Amino acid sequence: MAVRVHKPDRARAEEPSRTRSPTRAPFEVLAARVLGVALPLLEVARRRTDFSDVPAYVDDFIAGAFLLWAARNVSRGRRHGRAQLAAAWGVLCGGLYSSVFGQLAVTSANDVSGLPNGVVVAIKLALAALAVACLLLTVHRTTRDVAP
Repeated sequence: MAVRVHKPDRARAEEPSRTRSPTRAPFEVLAARVLGVALPLLEVARRRTDFSDVPAYVDDFIAGAFLLWAARNVSRGRRHGRAQLAAAWGVLCGGLYSSVFGQLAVTSANDVSGLPNGVVVAIKLALAALAVACLLLTVHRTTRDVAP
């Protein structure tokens, strides 16, 4: 006579709990949402009504909109959402590359915002580091999910 040992049903143990909160968005998606809003606001705070360099004023609005659009597509599970997010981070990385080195080339002591040039360079370098990290995370997660 065989002895039966009661084992919990694995399928039941692996079922998601009905009381769990929705899945949390990955860091790079949250960062895209935050920077998508913050970049235009920071640019307006920095330049105020100085429209002497319109492309430099508008680029943060474009990058912010691209980040928000891509983050929304990832969150909704759109087919190319992760590729769009990687592209948005890449656009921001390229823009920040130009911005950081353009700021380093400025010889005046203060930025258009009135802040010391070194402070503005430090802020831009921090944003660039965040953008590169998010780009790498997005590409890593995309290739991991696509790999056979």
